[in-house]
Amino acid sequence: MNNNPLAPLYNDAKHTISITSLACCIYVLIQLCASFLISFAIGTGFGLLMQFSYTMYSVMNLLNALVLLLVTPLSGGLAAWFACDSLKISVKEDWSKKISLRDVFFGLCVLLFFSFVISLFFSLFNLLLPTQIVQPDFGYSSDFASNALLFLAIVIVGPFVEEIFFRGTILKATAKYGMLFSIVFSSVCFGLLHMNIAQGIPAFFMGLVLGTYYTKTKNLAVPYLIHALNNFIAFTGMNDLGMIFSSLLIPILAFIGLVYLIRHIKDIREEVEEAKGDPHFATLTCSNPWMIVLFVIFLISSLMSLAVL
Repeated sequence: MNNNPLAPLYNDAKHTISITSLACCIYVLIQLCASFLISFAIGTGFGLLMQFSYTMYSVMNLLNALVLLLVTPLSGGLAAWFACDSLKISVKEDWSKKISLRDVFFGLCVLLFFSFVISLFFSLFNLLLPTQIVQPDFGYSSDFASNALLFLAIVIVGPFVEEIFFRGTILKATAKYGMLFSIVFSSVCFGLLHMNIAQGIPAFFMGLVLGTYYTKTKNLAVPYLIHALNNFIAFTGMNDLGMIFSSLLIPILAFIGLVYLIRHIKDIREEVEEAKGDPHFATLTCSNPWMIVLFVIFLISSLMSLAVL
């Protein structure tokens, strides 16, 4: 490779992939450790909460929502800081551009189309499995306090932190190696860090949509709004009344997304062809030890979740 004029670029890519993959491992490590420590710390107030007429079920939901709300910005924020500091990139300017509501709407529709198709696939696949692949229970209950915290964690804080890390940091850091590579690479990281197959596969396709719209607009606010609206629809579906609303809304928006894709299929094909880059970057990714660690963690976590079910 020393005689290859692209050797400096490959070495730079190897370094960038290592840093971003290591940042993902840091994200997972902090998430696991912080979840344990915060749960332990909050759990010390269990008796106090019980004195305020909370049932054990309500307390557990409240603690779960608090952990989600605190752990995501802690793990994602520190991982993003590490990657940005190591690679000398910034996400500040990515929030300053004008927002196109048209991009947000059609991006949401396309995302819901993929989500709808994947949910149908899982439903059919579950018929062949002895255990069901289902989404994790986030602890929605009839308690207003826990649901309010859960809303903040899932709809507001979570998408904000994840867009900064996965699109604003990982995708942006790898964009110089080709648009298609950066979108797919950041989407793979996004899927793996969900640490279970029920969320990982939908998250990968979600990352493709969010990454495409970030690349298209150069504005993190667009994928953030798409992400937040998607999570809001999912959140409303956690109760009986909201489930009726979401079950009616999702097919309509998914159909609009399908029509949008069909109408723009030619443009999409041309953009994909133009976005193709050097396949050597994919090889560097697959051989990176930190990416292998992430994949193993994802595999073990997915198998454990299936075993529990």
